[in-house]
Amino acid sequence: MTGFNFTERVRRTLARAREDAVEMHHDYVGTEHLLLAIARESDGISAAVLQNLGADRDAIIAKVDHVVQRGSDRRSTGPDLPYTSRAKKVLELAMAEARMMQHNYVGTEHLLLGLLAEQKGIAAQVLVDSGVTLEKARAETLALLGKSGERPTTPDSLATVPHAAMPGYVRSRGQYGVALVDDFTGRARDTLRAAYAEAASREADAVELSHLLLALAVREDGMAAVLLDQVAGSRQRVAVALTERLPELVHQPAGRSLQLAADTQRALDQALLEASKDGHRRAGTQHLLLAVLDTLPLALAAACAQLDLTAKATRTVYERMRE
Repeated sequence: MTGFNFTERVRRTLARAREDAVEMHHDYVGTEHLLLAIARESDGISAAVLQNLGADRDAIIAKVDHVVQRGSDRRSTGPDLPYTSRAKKVLELAMAEARMMQHNYVGTEHLLLGLLAEQKGIAAQVLVDSGVTLEKARAETLALLGKSGERPTTPDSLATVPHAAMPGYVRSRGQYGVALVDDFTGRARDTLRAAYAEAASREADAVELSHLLLALAVREDGMAAVLLDQVAGSRQRVAVALTERLPELVHQPAGRSLQLAADTQRALDQALLEASKDGHRRAGTQHLLLAVLDTLPLALAAACAQLDLTAKATRTVYERMRE
């Protein structure tokens, strides 16, 4: 599959956003913290975009400080702060912007575009008030990249297929050959995008099964949501348990490229087989869930079993529903 390389500058920006959240005594990382970190970058394409559009970085920082209320000094914050749903959406949109530009990396310029594309967060409001719109920023980014001599990477052969430009799409290498873009339903593709965003927000180096399972658990629609509610009592219960245990269940970052972990790729291959056995042309969220549960490593399987979430129980409920 085509992976997304988060540049070193982006990784530093994400780390700085966490530091800003801690300094402001917040127990989360929001779009405002991402914007503060970007505004403090003096180099890179995003800094040039802001400068060329007449946005003063110091003024942006001052606006955020004015709008955002600081937390209580007595509030304890840890190093592994969770990203808000809006901040995770920004990462998804940043990857989408990179894909649309046919780049195989995510830079601060894509992160800036992601903040603007999200539209409703504090960061987007501050940027627009500063005269920076998505259309202007996107045009300036493309102009700067052209002037700097950077060229897009060779586009993925699926780039002309509808939805292929969206991040999180994967090509499975199962026995039925390379999967086409419509081998996964829209909800399944949305789930894969969310898994990428979850991995990126935690600065992981690969999309692990835990990220994919968490993405399934937080979805409010689809067959997987129904199965999780019936098997584990509630999908929210699964999501909370996974969030609490994620730091000890995922691999530590070892490089720059955000790729699929080997067992995650196997699960996606298995999901296609699950769909085929059902007589479905495309794999849905239920097939992803069944495949993930069948592929879980021992530690994660044990954590799920404590929630009564097992591959056998889920398959039994699913088969009963299909009767």
